[in-house]
Amino acid sequence: MADFLVAYDIKDNKRLAKFARKIEKIGIRIEYSLFFVPDISKSKMIEITIKLNELLEDEDDVRIYKVVDYGIALGAADTLEDIFILRKWICKICFFCV
Repeated sequence: MADFLVAYDIKDNKRLAKFARKIEKIGIRIEYSLFFVPDISKSKMIEITIKLNELLEDEDDVRIYKVVDYGIALGAADTLEDIFILRKWICKICFFCV
């Protein structure tokens, strides 16, 4: 089980509303375009990511980040292996392809 942050910039208001409704079922809204999805399995996140990807167009940008720690360390970063980007033109789900 892990926690994830889902950030998005969806150009069309209709797609935006559909996307937000789906995320609201599993996550907690932190900001207008940012959700915290707590305590979810990797397989469930893959399933959700595939469904969300069906709503997107090439002009949309959705990023999903795995939260690796509950603390904040300024000046430090984790490996990019724990970050995946959801973009139709890149890949269905980049992080989980490998």
